[in-house]
Amino acid sequence: MKSSGKCPKCHGENILVFENKNKNSKKSTADYEVIGAFGKQIFTSRYVCCDCGYTERYFDDESLEKLKKKYKKIRG
Repeated sequence: MKSSGKCPKCHGENILVFENKNKNSKKSTADYEVIGAFGKQIFTSRYVCCDCGYTERYFDDESLEKLKKKYKKIRG
């Protein structure tokens, strides 16, 4: 959904995005979401299909780096 602008479930194109707008605030709003993870702020953006309700969540680049440092990668 993030790159194609289409829902992978219903193929709809009526997609809303709730992106991080104010990373200095500790309150959640419709524009961004803050998740507490061991005292660190982790920011996500959400993509929502208005046709079927399917939702995807993506971590921003800075948050991904924090997660990589905190958690071990599984070996496959």
